[in-house]
Amino acid sequence: MSSAFELLERIHKDYKGLEKCDILDKNGNKLNPEVKEMGDDKKKNNANTFSSNLSDIPKLFNKTNSVVRDINPLNELSFLQISYSGYEYLLTKDEDLYVFTAINTDKAK
Repeated sequence: MSSAFELLERIHKDYKGLEKCDILDKNGNKLNPEVKEMGDDKKKNNANTFSSNLSDIPKLFNKTNSVVRDINPLNELSFLQISYSGYEYLLTKDEDLYVFTAINTDKAK
């Protein structure tokens, strides 16, 4: 498990624009320790705007997956990308774990 946390820290350090990366359980509880987040306080607050209530992220992913399955029962959502207010939010799921990232699109260029 510590190698996963080392990987998260390396991603934070090496990837331009990444301001938030959280691993969540099925209830939206944050599992990863605090990784040093990039940017000043104002930018961190912008990254937290969408993710202020992490418990809603698994609900959002599951509802979106339900819509995809309603359209075609053979399909399943594996990745969700949302662009909002200068950020790209990426969500993915593996069994009962969710990964949520917030990327500042201005810094990523």
